[in-house]
Amino acid sequence: MPLKSAARLAGATRVAWLIVAFVLATGVIGGLHRARANKPDWDDLQFETRYVWEHRHTAPGTAMFGYLPTTTYLLWPFTTWLPRPFGSVAFVTLNLLALLASIWIVHRWWRPAGSADLPPPYSAPAGRPISLVWPVLLACANFQHALQSNQLTAWTLLLCVAGLTLVGRHRQFLGGLVIGLAALVKVMPGLLVVYLLLRGRWRALLGVAVAAVVFDALPSVAFFGWQGTIDEHLAWRRRAAWHSNRHLIEQPLLRVHRHGTNASLSAVLTRWLRALPDAHEQVILYGDPPPDVVARRRAELAPGEVLTLDPMPPRDAPWTEKRVDISWVSRFHVADQPASVVWWLWATPLALGFAALAWFTFRAGRAQGADWPALSALWLLAMFWPAPMTRHYYLAWAFPALVVVCDMLRYRWNQSPRWTAGTVLATSALAAWLVGVAGLGSKVLRWYGLHLAVLALLTAATAWAWQYSRHLRSGDASREVSAPPGTT
Repeated sequence: MPLKSAARLAGATRVAWLIVAFVLATGVIGGLHRARANKPDWDDLQFETRYVWEHRHTAPGTAMFGYLPTTTYLLWPFTTWLPRPFGSVAFVTLNLLALLASIWIVHRWWRPAGSADLPPPYSAPAGRPISLVWPVLLACANFQHALQSNQLTAWTLLLCVAGLTLVGRHRQFLGGLVIGLAALVKVMPGLLVVYLLLRGRWRALLGVAVAAVVFDALPSVAFFGWQGTIDEHLAWRRRAAWHSNRHLIEQPLLRVHRHGTNASLSAVLTRWLRALPDAHEQVILYGDPPPDVVARRRAELAPGEVLTLDPMPPRDAPWTEKRVDISWVSRFHVADQPASVVWWLWATPLALGFAALAWFTFRAGRAQGADWPALSALWLLAMFWPAPMTRHYYLAWAFPALVVVCDMLRYRWNQSPRWTAGTVLATSALAAWLVGVAGLGSKVLRWYGLHLAVLALLTAATAWAWQYSRHLRSGDASREVSAPPGTT
């Protein structure tokens, strides 16, 4: 590379790192400000975990409806035991450190030079990976949102990449232990258990089981007692059913006031395919109101009002009533289909996609080669699709896939500097990600699934990167393969 071009690239790299540092700093400042002002999610995490500490049970109408008790135990040092503002400062700092550690782990072990000994072009000096700053720059807005929202996204990203790295580097039991903890902090990483099963990582699965005992069962018994432990987990299962994909599809207004930015597949399909009532106010009956009360409230509805029954119980009464303004809710849809049709339109492609992913993973076998980062990134992306809740800060979990696609695009171009189906796909996915970042501030774009479309394209590009890495592993990188991933 000419010296002038190298100097320009070095200068661009420094500017990119400065942008990343600035964006992360705004995330830290935003997180501290929101915690100081007792805004969500810090306000919810603090209130709910303190309630458990003081009352020895989870609040009936908890805002932490999707979390297992393990999350409460891990949050106590920050929300309950440390005095203000030290707890929130420590929490935001730990979130930042978790993101930085995730970046370092992916850079150190998920990139070609750190994953295994590979044939050319990986081993060629001209084939060095693209600078880490570019995939970090692509994801830094999502990192910023994770920091600002005071959520647990950074924790789960670190635990997932650390656990998968340990498994990929033949530390199966410890890797399974870490993955198990990730699934206890936030349930979606539990999908990685299927990945471990299909790859025959039996010691890692044992680690997951031990994690469930050590980080969930034993602390629960110690704090709640035997019966309390059973009650808490049954209550969690009921809450999960109340917030399931099926309920989102069957009752489109059930969670809209509380989770208006939810961009899960079930929520997005429902917005496109189910008509909402032309109402400006929602009357919500929480818990288990008597039938005569329900009938009376239904009869008393004024024009522009709609009644919704929410089984989530209130804290201090068997039932309660709340009125919510829903005039802001978009009524645009392309069809008005029954809930059963929408459910099948959600479940069928999901089942087919996971069946294909399971088959490809099973065919990859138990041998651990240089393709494990791409395959692991693919499974991390798979967590988005069955989840009933997908927020914009969850997109930080796509960072490993961005790194994998950037690296494989660079190596494919280094081997043969010409456009192919694979390089066009990878470039399109990265360009689409930029469009998605530009659209993060638009509720309408998130509401109708822009970021799901971006994730779908990134998933396809990651599958291509995995396929290409498998051919690098076998030494056959001289041709572009157009067959599905995992085939020859």
